[in-house]
Amino acid sequence: MFQGVNFLRVIEVCTLGILTGFLYYDVGNNISYTGLSQRVGLYFFSTTLWTFTRMYPAVGFSHNWFSLSQVELKRRPSSLGPIVLGRLLVVLGLESLWPMVYVLVCYPFAGVFGSIKIVILVGLFLLLNNLCYISLGSVLGVYSKRVPQGMIASTIFSQTSLVAAGFYTTLPPALDWIRYISPFYWTFRGILKSCFKWNDTLECIKGSSEVGANQCFLEYHPAIDQYKERGLHVATYNDSSSDSISLEFVALVLLLFILNFLIYAKAWVTCKRFERQPDPEDVQVRRHALPVLKTDTGTQPLSNHSTHTNQ
Repeated sequence: MFQGVNFLRVIEVCTLGILTGFLYYDVGNNISYTGLSQRVGLYFFSTTLWTFTRMYPAVGFSHNWFSLSQVELKRRPSSLGPIVLGRLLVVLGLESLWPMVYVLVCYPFAGVFGSIKIVILVGLFLLLNNLCYISLGSVLGVYSKRVPQGMIASTIFSQTSLVAAGFYTTLPPALDWIRYISPFYWTFRGILKSCFKWNDTLECIKGSSEVGANQCFLEYHPAIDQYKERGLHVATYNDSSSDSISLEFVALVLLLFILNFLIYAKAWVTCKRFERQPDPEDVQVRRHALPVLKTDTGTQPLSNHSTHTNQ
């Protein structure tokens, strides 16, 4: 059964990669303004795909996992660490491979396989994004009393983080902080930084004398200016932050750690609650214990025979 499930997962991911590759076929070799928009659309679709695909199933799986784990935590509180760590290792092991497989299948068809370094970076960003949203779904599943409640909360949180990424619109100043807790924002920003550089060129009507009569620097594209207004500093000359992706990786790893820490915190609080509750077996023993007779020589158990005698 395990091999069958893995085989079906391979078919699923490879099919999605092939379909996406044909949908955006050869957009990487289109150096016009339209081609740039299509490449951005490919990166955005890839990030969206690895946002929702595994998050919703994680809500139900994690809710059931936590319900079953409470039995073991109640019996052996010392198993808290192994239970939570084991779950994390299983998720990392089973879900880390698929975004990279998707990229290796999809991006050659889309014509953006020019640099293996860029492909690996995009795959790593999608991997971290996938793990973050699986962890988000797991947190909501663990903290929700019922699975439908977790599903509703997942939709609210995921759609909010999607809007905060800066692809659709500019957020009001009062809500600008939301982007910094959005895995989608850091992932999309990291992918754009990895794929676009300020000295990349596009075809245009009136070009620059530095690159050619019909060539313009990518930095002057209206979409790049729009992204800068939304906090996505990409392809900017003399701006070291537009080339560095260290902050994006650190932010995603930090969000992943915080989300999994919330799962551990919930399990820890549950263990403490179990420790404060009396053991039902001890309560049952105390209820059926014999009454005690106090005498001058001490205390002695009072048997049924002695009780009838005293009466």
